[in-house]
Amino acid sequence: MKKALFSLILGLATTFSVIAQEAATYAQYQLFPVLYNPGVTGFSGNHEFIVNARKAQTSFPGTPISYTAMYHGSFGEKLGLGGAIFSEKIGDLNTTKIQGNYAFRFRLQKAQIGIGMTTEFINRRLNSDILSNPYVDGGDEVVEDMIGGQQIFDATAGVHVLYDEKVFVALALPNIVRTRIDQAPISAPVTVPNDRSNYFFHFGYIMNRPSQGFTLIPSLAIRNYRDVPFQFDLNLQGRFLEDKLIAAITMRPGTSGVAGFMIGSKFKGAQIVYSYDIAFGPFQQYHTGSHEITLAYSIKPKSKRPPAAPGDYQ
Repeated sequence: MKKALFSLILGLATTFSVIAQEAATYAQYQLFPVLYNPGVTGFSGNHEFIVNARKAQTSFPGTPISYTAMYHGSFGEKLGLGGAIFSEKIGDLNTTKIQGNYAFRFRLQKAQIGIGMTTEFINRRLNSDILSNPYVDGGDEVVEDMIGGQQIFDATAGVHVLYDEKVFVALALPNIVRTRIDQAPISAPVTVPNDRSNYFFHFGYIMNRPSQGFTLIPSLAIRNYRDVPFQFDLNLQGRFLEDKLIAAITMRPGTSGVAGFMIGSKFKGAQIVYSYDIAFGPFQQYHTGSHEITLAYSIKPKSKRPPAAPGDYQ
């Protein structure tokens, strides 16, 4: 029984580490698209600070917990810069990521366009305590290599388009450049997947009704990541009372899908958002769902700013 439980945890850790290699998992991407798409960096013209924490599959041992601290902002009329620190723990596997964001934005008639790139230094390491686990084979070169740590350079490209302040289209391409930069100490060949078929597509429409005091934002998100089932999300976001109430739902159809619920509030430049999601698959019976919370603070420049990004409509 213990061996089966350990194998299950190790398998989950491997699965989630694959996802983490490609892109961090965020339920609140529709409110904070800069978390996955560098094309949004500085897009609104504001300076924004974001702190995010996520606990997946709560109550089941060894499942992912992650933290992100990010800043991004506008410099001049066309340049966006930012950076982030990301930390994730999955069982005995620890991942740390340092990220830099760079974006260029411009206007073509009614379209505001942002094109950006993220460069990342990733460090992945297994806790050395894993060698004392009776279910781990001693002398395993792959395990020993991971205990020594892997250092990886990665890059993501992204584009974000806001047309007439009503329609937005975004595309992020993870792993356009990916290489291992440390000296692998094992004799077996070590490869770092560099799959250019990975993408994250997000499309939506902004129905702004200021006279009635609300904004509705339906959107569709499509993910295609290596070794992860194809996913698409149906989202509906609502903003009421000048963003004092923000609510959203997400449905991901299929046996590997999820249902997510989000609620938050914004007062002046400060924003807090909480989300909870549950899975459709059989593994849901072993845990109590996933929780995510984000704190953000936005500073508007004194000069006139360009149109807002999807998460910033005021």
